[in-house]
Amino acid sequence: MATRISPLQMTDATTWKGLTTENHLGAIWGQAPQKVSDMIMNVQQNYFGNNIDSVLSMYPALEFDDDTDFTWDLQSQGIDNIELVECRIDGTPVTPADEPGKNFGTFELVFPKSWFSDGQRIVGELNEIYPVLVISTASEGMNTVHTCKMDSGDTNLFLPYEEVQAGKRFSGEYSPVERTMSRKGREINYKSHISMRQSFSQIRIQKKTPGNMSGKKMGSYFKDDSGKVIKFWQHYESFMFDNEFREDINKLYMFGTSNRSADGQYRVKGDSGYAITEGAGIRQQMEAANSSFYNVFDINDLSSRLLDLSEGKLKTDERQFVLRTGERGAYEFHKSLEDFSQLFTPLLNQDRMYKVSQEGFQMGLGFGGQFVEYLGPNNIKVNLSVDSMYDDRNRNKLLHPSGGVVESYRYDIMDIGTSGGAPNIQKCKVKGQAIVHKYIPGLRNPFAPDGAMSAIGTAEDAWEEHKFYCGAAIVRDPSRTASFIHNMQAGYYSSFA
Repeated sequence: MATRISPLQMTDATTWKGLTTENHLGAIWGQAPQKVSDMIMNVQQNYFGNNIDSVLSMYPALEFDDDTDFTWDLQSQGIDNIELVECRIDGTPVTPADEPGKNFGTFELVFPKSWFSDGQRIVGELNEIYPVLVISTASEGMNTVHTCKMDSGDTNLFLPYEEVQAGKRFSGEYSPVERTMSRKGREINYKSHISMRQSFSQIRIQKKTPGNMSGKKMGSYFKDDSGKVIKFWQHYESFMFDNEFREDINKLYMFGTSNRSADGQYRVKGDSGYAITEGAGIRQQMEAANSSFYNVFDINDLSSRLLDLSEGKLKTDERQFVLRTGERGAYEFHKSLEDFSQLFTPLLNQDRMYKVSQEGFQMGLGFGGQFVEYLGPNNIKVNLSVDSMYDDRNRNKLLHPSGGVVESYRYDIMDIGTSGGAPNIQKCKVKGQAIVHKYIPGLRNPFAPDGAMSAIGTAEDAWEEHKFYCGAAIVRDPSRTASFIHNMQAGYYSSFA
């Protein structure tokens, strides 16, 4: 697709991959009208200051001895609530006319697993209004049958029919015992650890450069993202080589998807005949936890969802979230707060107004400011962080009717803080291995002194460069992350596993 950025544009960007020869440079920069400047303005250069790799670099990488799969466990709390299968009286399912538990009569509650103990007080959805005491327990196939009575001094109390429908949830309370010579209490509930497994991914990139391209000047100059002027093709090619591999690593961390089958095998083969192993990226590890969808961004809706993540889990002084999004998402965040803030007269101050000196205008004024932080109810605090990957139109192709790509409207909460001293999200690498960068020298070798006698790896008048990286990202506890995704992507993410 042609890249048009201005009506003054004479040419489209020419694309190619792989081997670059002198003909490419001639076709692109050989014959051209007089130029205003010999400097190429890099209008599409990605900004790498806030990519996921730089964020993860806040913490040291988690190192392993080799590149085999690695596992970790998440502790589960010994609490649960159980769906009711049915309620019976003397083995017969109850009807609307029945009054199970009245006059301290017994009844049976059937559950799909054994979780409650003899002598334990259990409650349904109305909790203390209808307390139930388990008397005895029996197995019935895969189900567990508890014989119960009402735990109350009211002889007229019974479980209403609507409270014992299949699917109603019950949870355990304490175990009340007699004042004199009690014999037993309830048993402890346990849950096993949740076992997690991740794989390392191996990625490579390569380039080949003809010997006569060494020292070849470009017709136009290029400025890299540090401001350094690049005049020679060899240096430009190296810059792009490094940048593209850096992008590959970021995409690996963020968007990688596991290719391990349900039985633990890797069935995709490479050219060597051996298996290609790919681990799950941060997105895939997050998706199963707290993903939700929205149509119109609303700060009150966001606060409610963040409260769901916080209540009962985070202390009020720990409820600080970083919301990663694109530029469109940042704008929607600002608009929502702008609208919300109009309810409060303190906004009508002079802080957002400033003087502008402009020819033809007396006492020119400007108005500005953008909301990038929100302190909400229950001490929920949100900071905005714009990531250029969300705005990448090469990767993100689905367009939003209001402008930009739909991905730019996505909000991700990545809890990159620590828990028990360990980062929740962390880079993983093999001990002693960084990015591998090697070259194969040909007849001409730009890395050896001019004219010096040296060995060559190939008789061809060219040299090759290869980069290799083995790495992964770990999301220790996905429940500490969340994603708010625009409804236009709901179909995709609902099928994403």
